[in-house]
Amino acid sequence: MTLPGPGDPRALGGSVTPANDHLFTSASPPGGPTPSATAAPGTVSCAGGALLVAVDVRPHDSTAELRLRGELDVAASEDLRRHIGAVIDRHDPHRLLLDLSELSFADSSGLAVLVWAHQVMAGHGRQLRLHHPQSRVLRIMNIAGLHNRLHITEANAAVRRRPPGSHRTHA
Repeated sequence: MTLPGPGDPRALGGSVTPANDHLFTSASPPGGPTPSATAAPGTVSCAGGALLVAVDVRPHDSTAELRLRGELDVAASEDLRRHIGAVIDRHDPHRLLLDLSELSFADSSGLAVLVWAHQVMAGHGRQLRLHHPQSRVLRIMNIAGLHNRLHITEANAAVRRRPPGSHRTHA
């Protein structure tokens, strides 16, 4: 599926190549996600800078990785949902990795986006993996019971929440 239009960097005069295929400007109202002058190249600032998202697509192993930095709350959750949806539609990855190592906070609306992404990927026989959440974010996921539903790889744990291959296909 092609995504030209307001959500595509080409709509702003940019170009899309394997090196900069980031899909970072969405059709949000003013104040929505925009490339940030202070953010690293290939990132977008959502919710006025509360959340930065970077995308790395590795076609050789059909993996897309989104690195989240900042806070995933009600102000940023719908922007993140649009970005994840665009990556899935455009690249159809077999594995979607969300690197949460720089995500300092997630509220219930942010967790809902993670569950939604899991459902979308599982519905296509694909996998969502959450990598290295900070202890504060991991605690929120554990309280919500998501550690039993989502594949979470902890940064410092050799112990996994579930054995490999025992993923659930519903959330």
